[in-house]
Amino acid sequence: MKSKRVVLIGPVLPFRGGIAQHTTMLRRALSKICTLKTISFSRQYPQVIFPGESDIDPSFKEHLEDEVEYAIDSLNPYTWYKAVSSILKFKPEIVIIPWWTIFWFFCFFYIQRRLLKNNINVYFLCHNVIEHETAFWKKFLTRLLLNKCDNFIVQTEVDKNNLNTFLPGKNILKHPHPIYSQFPAAKKTLAKRANLELLFYGFVRPYKGLEVLLSAMKLIKRTDSHLSIVGEFWDSKEETADYIIKNNLESVVEIIPRYVTDQETAEYFQRADVVILPYKSATGTGVIPIAYHYNKPVIVTNVGGLPDVVSQNNTGWIIESNSPQALANSIDSLSVNNLDKFKTNIIEYKKSLSWDHMAKEILTMNS
Repeated sequence: MKSKRVVLIGPVLPFRGGIAQHTTMLRRALSKICTLKTISFSRQYPQVIFPGESDIDPSFKEHLEDEVEYAIDSLNPYTWYKAVSSILKFKPEIVIIPWWTIFWFFCFFYIQRRLLKNNINVYFLCHNVIEHETAFWKKFLTRLLLNKCDNFIVQTEVDKNNLNTFLPGKNILKHPHPIYSQFPAAKKTLAKRANLELLFYGFVRPYKGLEVLLSAMKLIKRTDSHLSIVGEFWDSKEETADYIIKNNLESVVEIIPRYVTDQETAEYFQRADVVILPYKSATGTGVIPIAYHYNKPVIVTNVGGLPDVVSQNNTGWIIESNSPQALANSIDSLSVNNLDKFKTNIIEYKKSLSWDHMAKEILTMNS
């Protein structure tokens, strides 16, 4: 018998991106062990502020998740009112709301306040307590929103520490980001171009340190590597393209400056020998769970929550941040012949990183 009545709010398929994937997978896990109502969005972002071509995954544009109400329009407060009315009629014990960007402050502030007035527990699942490109006013609004809530889920030690500093005395569950096991098997359509294939994957944003990786590519001594940069650019990609040309890296660096489907993702990760995250700052990331899904080791910097999910010399390598030379040295030290042992290590390591485990932890965090 399913015990608790739970509402989950957030983007799910066919919306794209890490938050939508995360909410989708958590929804599927929660639905196995509780009576669940999921409320997603009819419109997530207005096109004017969304940096990509569309926030709908083209591979899932006709897909709707089972038993999900696609009801909340970010720009229409009346839909917020209707969503809360639907929640109150459902009479949940818990409502889980993901938090990742200040854009959702007004909508979530309204929803949270009405739920609390009706004595419904609100849990915020913080992908970032404070978003990456922060400012004083963002911190002020975030504190205003989160302060009334007592229960939080985070995925890294750094976010737990940030939350304890930002809002002391809260009840916090820390659970590492589960593995993205929904990605398909690769069809092996991409041929290797070098002995060592390197991959940088995901939205290209300033905090992710792509320029550090490109600088490292100038410094490496080995001549048997090739880098793929796969993902949409938050800002203009021309500067990166110009840098590659200016530094004669065209033969060893390829840019795929667009959103790629799940199947394409599978192909790029399958071809890669190592996935590189040269981030200058971070809380958590969905890239490592994808890499582990395909049993690929990672090189990460010692920032935020990245070291939390990397076992040094077992599932990857942790290096100094913002240092092209440290990254170049790490790449030069890789032996393709020795990378196979990492597959066994990763298979064992990721057993505890399941969505079912996270769902159970959330539902029992106050038991």
